[in-house]
Amino acid sequence: MKLKVYDTETDSWDAIDGPPLPEQICKPFAVNACDCHIYVVGRNLHVAVGHISRLLPDEKWSFSVRWHIIDAPESLSDHTPSSSQVLFA
Repeated sequence: MKLKVYDTETDSWDAIDGPPLPEQICKPFAVNACDCHIYVVGRNLHVAVGHISRLLPDEKWSFSVRWHIIDAPESLSDHTPSSSQVLFA
């Protein structure tokens, strides 16, 4: 599944550069974001952290994503996410 960004000027969604959401992250999802990171929690509570970068504009701004996977412990293998919160200490 490719990420998309909403363009308010054209009222349209554009796919961003980079790989799609890693296949380890299965539906259902819980998603949250903070600054330039997106956190996607999938079935079995595996987490994908995407780093979003803005690329230099040609005609308009475009974006890119790089993914990092955090595997959940085996003991959580039957869980599904209901929400996702970004916490700071």
